[in-house]
Amino acid sequence: MPVITMSRELGSHGDDVAVAVAERLGLRLVGRELINRAARQAGAPEVALAEIDELGLLGVKPGPAALRLYHEKVTAVIRDQAAAGDVVLVGRGGQMALAGQPGVLHVRISAPREQRIRAVQARCSVPTDVATARVEASDRARAGYLRRSYGVSCDHAGLYDITLNMAQFDVPTAVDLICLAVERLGACQRQTNSAPSAAGGCE
Repeated sequence: MPVITMSRELGSHGDDVAVAVAERLGLRLVGRELINRAARQAGAPEVALAEIDELGLLGVKPGPAALRLYHEKVTAVIRDQAAAGDVVLVGRGGQMALAGQPGVLHVRISAPREQRIRAVQARCSVPTDVATARVEASDRARAGYLRRSYGVSCDHAGLYDITLNMAQFDVPTAVDLICLAVERLGACQRQTNSAPSAAGGCE
């Protein structure tokens, strides 16, 4: 029952990696819909709009109480999805909501800033200045979410089991590495669960 959390930077091809990993391993992919579901449960649809609107174009500014309730619901949904197993959870602080849970693989997909800008420019058919603005706004929004919700930096290496710099890898190679890590993590978990209990004492 693999569970993978995937943190990614805009333009890093992290979404492509997440989709391909889910397809390769036959896992469910949970991403943006998590936002809307959590916000509906919290009775705060404006929070969903604010969190989706990384560029700040809508000007939606939810209050502190709505943000707190939304965060609680997001965390609960992430944990429910993880308990069901066989899932790739993209974004929304899954690496924190499931921190320390055995058998969960936390992955971070990053890339150099200029590479990300070029990727956004190519994928969205926008000029360089627009692509740059989108990358910068996304970085602020995603970092802000983790800072507000958990008081941590999204770049902290200790949050992740694997960090892949896509300057070095294409999407298929990144998928291969993550799938290998899932396989090895599962083997380690099975070995740990089947190991006999240690005898009493210190020897």
